Amino acid sequence: MKKADIYGITGSVLSCIMLFLLLWLVVIPMSNPEKQDDEGIMVSFGETLDGAGSNPTPVAEPTPAKAIPVSTPKPVKQEYMTSTDPNALAIAEKKKKDKKEKETLEKQRLEDLRIANEKKKKEQDAINNVSNAMSGAFGSGGTTGSGTTSGTGTQGNPAGKGTSGGNSWSLEGRSLSGEIVRPSYDKDLEGKITVRIIVDMNGNVTSASIGLPTTISDKATRNAAIAAAKRTRFTSGKSNALGSITYDFNLK
Repeated sequence: MKKADIYGITGSVLSCIMLFLLLWLVVIPMSNPEKQDDEGIMVSFGETLDGAGSNPTPVAEPTPAKAIPVSTPKPVKQEYMTSTDPNALAIAEKKKKDKKEKETLEKQRLEDLRIANEKKKKEQDAINNVSNAMSGAFGSGGTTGSGTTSGTGTQGNPAGKGTSGGNSWSLEGRSLSGEIVRPSYDKDLEGKITVRIIVDMNGNVTSASIGLPTTISDKATRNAAIAAAKRTRFTSGKSNALGSITYDFNLK
């Protein structure tokens, strides 16, 4: 075979192969409709990247919640005591203490008055009951007689009141026998203590309590006055008697 023939056959075969590849890779895929359907359809959602079209409808932004004002508490104004006197604080403390003592004394005075009134009522009721019982036991009638008495002793004030050692006393229908017993007094206090007393028929003090007027609230001094009043003696009588002893406390 000649070289020319060989070259012609080879060129024909190569041309056929190239033609087949062209048909297989380009022409056949373009003519297949199913292949084109698989690629999908392009849909346009607008002319902008947001897809809202040429005239997009504006979306209302949410209105921010209104802030609730928080009230700030006002600072409490404090009052400070200012004074050029170095003893101002001590004077203020003393006034405060004196005021408190006066309030305490007033409360004690009112309480003592209430207690004294209750005791006086009970004592008077007891005396009335005894008097009624005695008058009923002995009946009614008249008696006359005379006699004389003599002796030595201390005669009290027949008016039923007086003073002794700077202190005063008062007793219904009785007089003082001796002197008023003075209470122990070892504190720097001034004022008065009144002790209400009940004296039996023999002149002994059977009951003693704080009465009015009383300006000393110290408990120890009050107890000393009550104890001294119980040791004081009076003249005898026909029945129990109500009275009082007033002690004056003065600084020496």
